[in-house]
Amino acid sequence: FMYMLATIVTCALATRHPLPAVRTPAARMSSPSPSSTTDTVSKLLALVEPTDRGIAASDSTRAEASSLISALEESWAGTDAFASPYLLRNTEVVYVGQSSSKGSNAAGGKYRGRIGRALFRTDALFQHVLDDVAVNVVQFRLLGLVPGQAILRGAWRRDLDQPELASLRRNSSRPLSPNTIAVAFEAPRVSLFGREGRFVNLQLGPPSSVGLDVTYLDERVRICRGDGRLRGAVPNQTRHLKSNPRKYRCGQRR
Repeated sequence: FMYMLATIVTCALATRHPLPAVRTPAARMSSPSPSSTTDTVSKLLALVEPTDRGIAASDSTRAEASSLISALEESWAGTDAFASPYLLRNTEVVYVGQSSSKGSNAAGGKYRGRIGRALFRTDALFQHVLDDVAVNVVQFRLLGLVPGQAILRGAWRRDLDQPELASLRRNSSRPLSPNTIAVAFEAPRVSLFGREGRFVNLQLGPPSSVGLDVTYLDERVRICRGDGRLRGAVPNQTRHLKSNPRKYRCGQRR
């Protein structure tokens, strides 16, 4: 698995209808109207939908997506992500702002690199943040036929001090906000011939850690910027998730 500095946009799986956005009073005064923000989110989702989660995006599409993302982040600056009802939920990765994914991708690692995509056709990418765990899932079909998935599961925590934030920044010049969470992942697991780990269930790679800075939240999307690198084999999450992240522990039944 690998995480690189990139903007990751995820879309909520459970909630599909607009709800009032939650903002602090200070953020509300400086933010665009809710209808304006809603329109921006709608434009972003429509723009990235045909891009295979960003991999097939042209330079012009990527630039437009970056502009829309920046506008949303600016509108949400100063908001406490941990006070939002939209932080803890199941989401699907719909876009990764990465210029090249020849070797790997910030969401999906080597499974989403050029060779990985040829061997492991992606069915879905998920990124779930729940009250006690973060779960990244890549669902795929080996050679387009054999169903399988790769899972990263880890405990997350907040309220990081400055030395921790500096460590998570690694080689990035971008400062991390107080909305950053640190995730300590277990070793990744890969299952084949089914997605519940009943037949082939392998543990690949070492434990790892990463920082995710939440820069925008609403009822439909979560935008975060990932910092750091994870060592191992591959990555994130997907659409037809058959295994409940609370029921399965990295592909193993609890």
